[in-house]
Amino acid sequence: MPLQITARNCEIPPDMRAVIETKVDRFRKLVEQISVLDVVIVSQRGKYTVEIVVKAQRFAATGRETDADLRAAIDRVMGKVERQLHKQIDKKRTMKRLPREVRERRALTLTLPMMGEATIEVDEERRIVRTQRIASKPMSVQEAADRLEIEAGSFLVFENAETEKINIIFRREDGRFGLIEPS
Repeated sequence: MPLQITARNCEIPPDMRAVIETKVDRFRKLVEQISVLDVVIVSQRGKYTVEIVVKAQRFAATGRETDADLRAAIDRVMGKVERQLHKQIDKKRTMKRLPREVRERRALTLTLPMMGEATIEVDEERRIVRTQRIASKPMSVQEAADRLEIEAGSFLVFENAETEKINIIFRREDGRFGLIEPS
């Protein structure tokens, strides 16, 4: 594990380097194959800012602390990074993985006849990420098709002037248009 200690605007005494190296050994016990381990100490206006970055194959943790006492800042930032690593390790350990058959059964396959065949995977926990309100304007199907041809979007929600119901017209992959209307 390459340990890199960088000091800016200050000198780190050898005993403090030894303290940092012994405290960093705790990370070696927690995580194997650490690829990056950087300790940066910056001195400004009588305060020390200590930043630690730990990156391993499946884990990453960073921490930053500022204190007038260098040893106190190092202790606190080491605690922060160690808590982050413990949390990530526990999360990996306790994460339940379902067997492949169960995962495949949970995935739903939908066939949309108007658009050709499309497979849509639906997760058990559905979440609405974004809501958009669209003002529907009464127009004929031909007017909606003309408007969709002009616009760059892939679909248009409109109120059918003939049936007075909400319809959706969409652009198909072959360049034609499809219409979705309620039954």
